Amino acid sequence: MAVAGGAGGEPFPAVDKCDVDASYRRGGRRAVVVVSDLDGTLLCSRSAFPYYALVAFEAGGAASLALLLLLAPVAWLLRRAAASESAAVRVLVFAATAGARVSDVESAARAVLPRFYADDVHPAAWRVFATCGGGWRLVVTATPRVMAEPFLRDYLGADAVAGTELAAWRGRATGMVDARRGVLVGERKAEAVREMVGDGEMPDIGLGGRRSDYAFISLCKVT
Repeated sequence: MAVAGGAGGEPFPAVDKCDVDASYRRGGRRAVVVVSDLDGTLLCSRSAFPYYALVAFEAGGAASLALLLLLAPVAWLLRRAAASESAAVRVLVFAATAGARVSDVESAARAVLPRFYADDVHPAAWRVFATCGGGWRLVVTATPRVMAEPFLRDYLGADAVAGTELAAWRGRATGMVDARRGVLVGERKAEAVREMVGDGEMPDIGLGGRRSDYAFISLCKVT
């Protein structure tokens, strides 16, 4: 896990080195903008597979869960062998949501996922994220927004969430992701951060757990 230490700086310092109070004091400001990834950052687990499995079963039943279990090794190989985080996410999204009603995915995200997400919150990242309650708390994640947003807003107090958007037709998920934004990894996360904070602005603190997160972490100010 890393916390932004300044634009373009690599590697970034560990999250437990982040001094949020210093960020508050800098320039006499009290409002700090923090932007964080989800898996492997706000959550301890780097793998979102268990959460896709819950959604697959709740929204699509045993058949969707079986398809997800069948395709999970493909997603793992894509992430490891081809180093393609985006392709791996697309496989998981397809297996977990194809044919499911979007309303059922939303229901699972509100009724089922929060209890499991809550047990997996990373204490050090949460300390930084929660301390910035006087400012603006943002999350950017490759996880479908519809899955993560209820927990992040209602339980962690996120002010805005950008995630991968599901493509849908007649109220059902097609299993594809929205073509305009694609999967939120790498530079696409950085683009989402720029959209949320506005042109010419930069977040104060960035939290991420993967090298692909450096794109948005490097936008942040010195902490």
